[in-house]
Amino acid sequence: MSDDLERRFQAITHKLWGDEQGEEIYQWIVTSRPPAFHAKLREVMVPIWEMDRVDLRTKVLCSIAMFTATHKQEVEFFMKMAAHHGIPREEVEEILLLAGLEFGFPAAEMAIDILTRVYAEHEARFGAG
Repeated sequence: MSDDLERRFQAITHKLWGDEQGEEIYQWIVTSRPPAFHAKLREVMVPIWEMDRVDLRTKVLCSIAMFTATHKQEVEFFMKMAAHHGIPREEVEEILLLAGLEFGFPAAEMAIDILTRVYAEHEARFGAG
């Protein structure tokens, strides 16, 4: 394992979710995922999230749209990013409405439930932005 790549991987988790949640997610990956999974995640996640041709806000909103469209509950990870980076809930809701229109409202409904919970938890934990 490259110590530099691991350090960059940990730094990315902090950048995306903030120091506290980022470290929790990093430790969860390190301690609960199989070593090969952790290694592959580190290998692909670091270069993609370090790229800077597209701003972080756009990447987060695109990820929310994609995970909503595919009806994946992993959208929660990206909603936590949105909350951490101060993306207003109303903007995320608009993305969910668009995803619902284009890909089906059951997927958007699932994402709205997650959004409501994530933003409430974020506010309770870190206060209003």
